Amino acid sequence: MDHPDHPAAPGATGTPSLQELLHHLRGSEGELPAAIRSPLLAAGATVVPALITLVERALADEQTDLGWAPLHAVELLGALGDARAVPVLLRCLDHEDELDLLVPQAATTLHRLGALALDRCLVAYTATPRDAFRDRLAGVMSRWGLHDERISAALLDTLQRTPELGANDLVEYGEARALAVLAQTFDALPIREGDNTLANHVFIELRGAIEDVGGHVTAAQQQKFTQADAPRRRFVAQMPWDVDAPGASAGRSTRMARAARGPHHSRTAGNRKLGRNAPCWCRSGKKYKKCHLPLEQGERDRERDTKSMGRVLWTGEHRGDDADGLGRLP
Repeated sequence: MDHPDHPAAPGATGTPSLQELLHHLRGSEGELPAAIRSPLLAAGATVVPALITLVERALADEQTDLGWAPLHAVELLGALGDARAVPVLLRCLDHEDELDLLVPQAATTLHRLGALALDRCLVAYTATPRDAFRDRLAGVMSRWGLHDERISAALLDTLQRTPELGANDLVEYGEARALAVLAQTFDALPIREGDNTLANHVFIELRGAIEDVGGHVTAAQQQKFTQADAPRRRFVAQMPWDVDAPGASAGRSTRMARAARGPHHSRTAGNRKLGRNAPCWCRSGKKYKKCHLPLEQGERDRERDTKSMGRVLWTGEHRGDDADGLGRLP
């Protein structure tokens, strides 16, 4: 991306002004150069309103491609540790498009802010009608290392609404009551009937979480697990496994694995994922949503389904148990 109107590089004309640094920030792609990042951080609280405004503009105007600038701004807000950033970070986290890179970047920054974001995150968790936003908030709060009864209540609520995510959040958080509530949830959930191989994946997650906190499934729970997991194991036994299996360390969950790898990058030449109404990256003159977006979504969906199926099926194997003799791979 060309930016012919940018001022000279920082340092070339003496000490740059704050406005010059912000101008360079808006034109930077990839990793933010230290010559821009360091003086912006040195500016401290004075630069926070400008960074917030930049992120707010990205949220309000998807027709303008701001490149990496909003992502850099969110990261800088976390490094500056200013509580004024929390409201706009929550708006990023609540973005409807979970593939927008602002979503995981906001989660990382909120995690970095920790206690500064606690009260507003809890208020947002209670107020939002969107379960996806609640799940993201619970994931952030579970990693803070802050033991607060209000966080515990939110994580227990997440377990009831979204057991797969809630189980891992409780393990991450270190909830003292985790073992009991995980076992109770395991016992209470019904087995979904049918041959859908992933319909009962929740029991793999719950069993893994129980073991992660130092517990063991009972004989009755083992029997239930075997029954719930049978369709998946039959499917595994029939598969021509000609691809490398993930290592044993991949067993936590598909969600945790995604988080460890970082956000998905679209094919937009390194820029933040384009807004739906932005001009397409291929320069066809069409809007992104009318040009390459449907193609990329189809490609992402196929890739996600293939990788998710493989990870989930293998994850079940790495969870252990071959009590029924089904599906053990050589």
